[in-house]
Amino acid sequence: MNEQKKQDSPFIYRNYVRWPIIVAMILVVAAGLAYIFVIDPTQAGSPTVPCLFHRMTGLYCVGCGNTRALHALVHGEILEMFGYNILFPFVVVILAWCYIVGLTTLLWRRRILWLPEGISNRTLVIVFTVVILFAVLRNIPMWPFTILAP
Repeated sequence: MNEQKKQDSPFIYRNYVRWPIIVAMILVVAAGLAYIFVIDPTQAGSPTVPCLFHRMTGLYCVGCGNTRALHALVHGEILEMFGYNILFPFVVVILAWCYIVGLTTLLWRRRILWLPEGISNRTLVIVFTVVILFAVLRNIPMWPFTILAP
């Protein structure tokens, strides 16, 4: 019976698969946070990846300032984080929630936290509109839009 249950369970829930994934998930996030804690992306010559869109066009993309915002977040500088990219906190919350859902699902072999099965078209249109407006407005070189630039 136990052997039959092992074969019926999804491949990802088998211990020899899920534990290395769980450990890797924790180590990768911890290493990334430690790296961004130690490296200051605001310093000249910082070993972080520059924004290629900004380098090629001179315009700020939607993600410009995210590395600096994460650096500020891990240092507890919340107001500074908002100054780099105002959309960043929303993205971090969504990504952190998805990470926690994935991790707990692997740990308990079933989903124990809520995650929507789908996203409505209306929600997608609203999010897409906000992102596009943000990208356009942060590139207008006059006050108050300059506040949105990183």
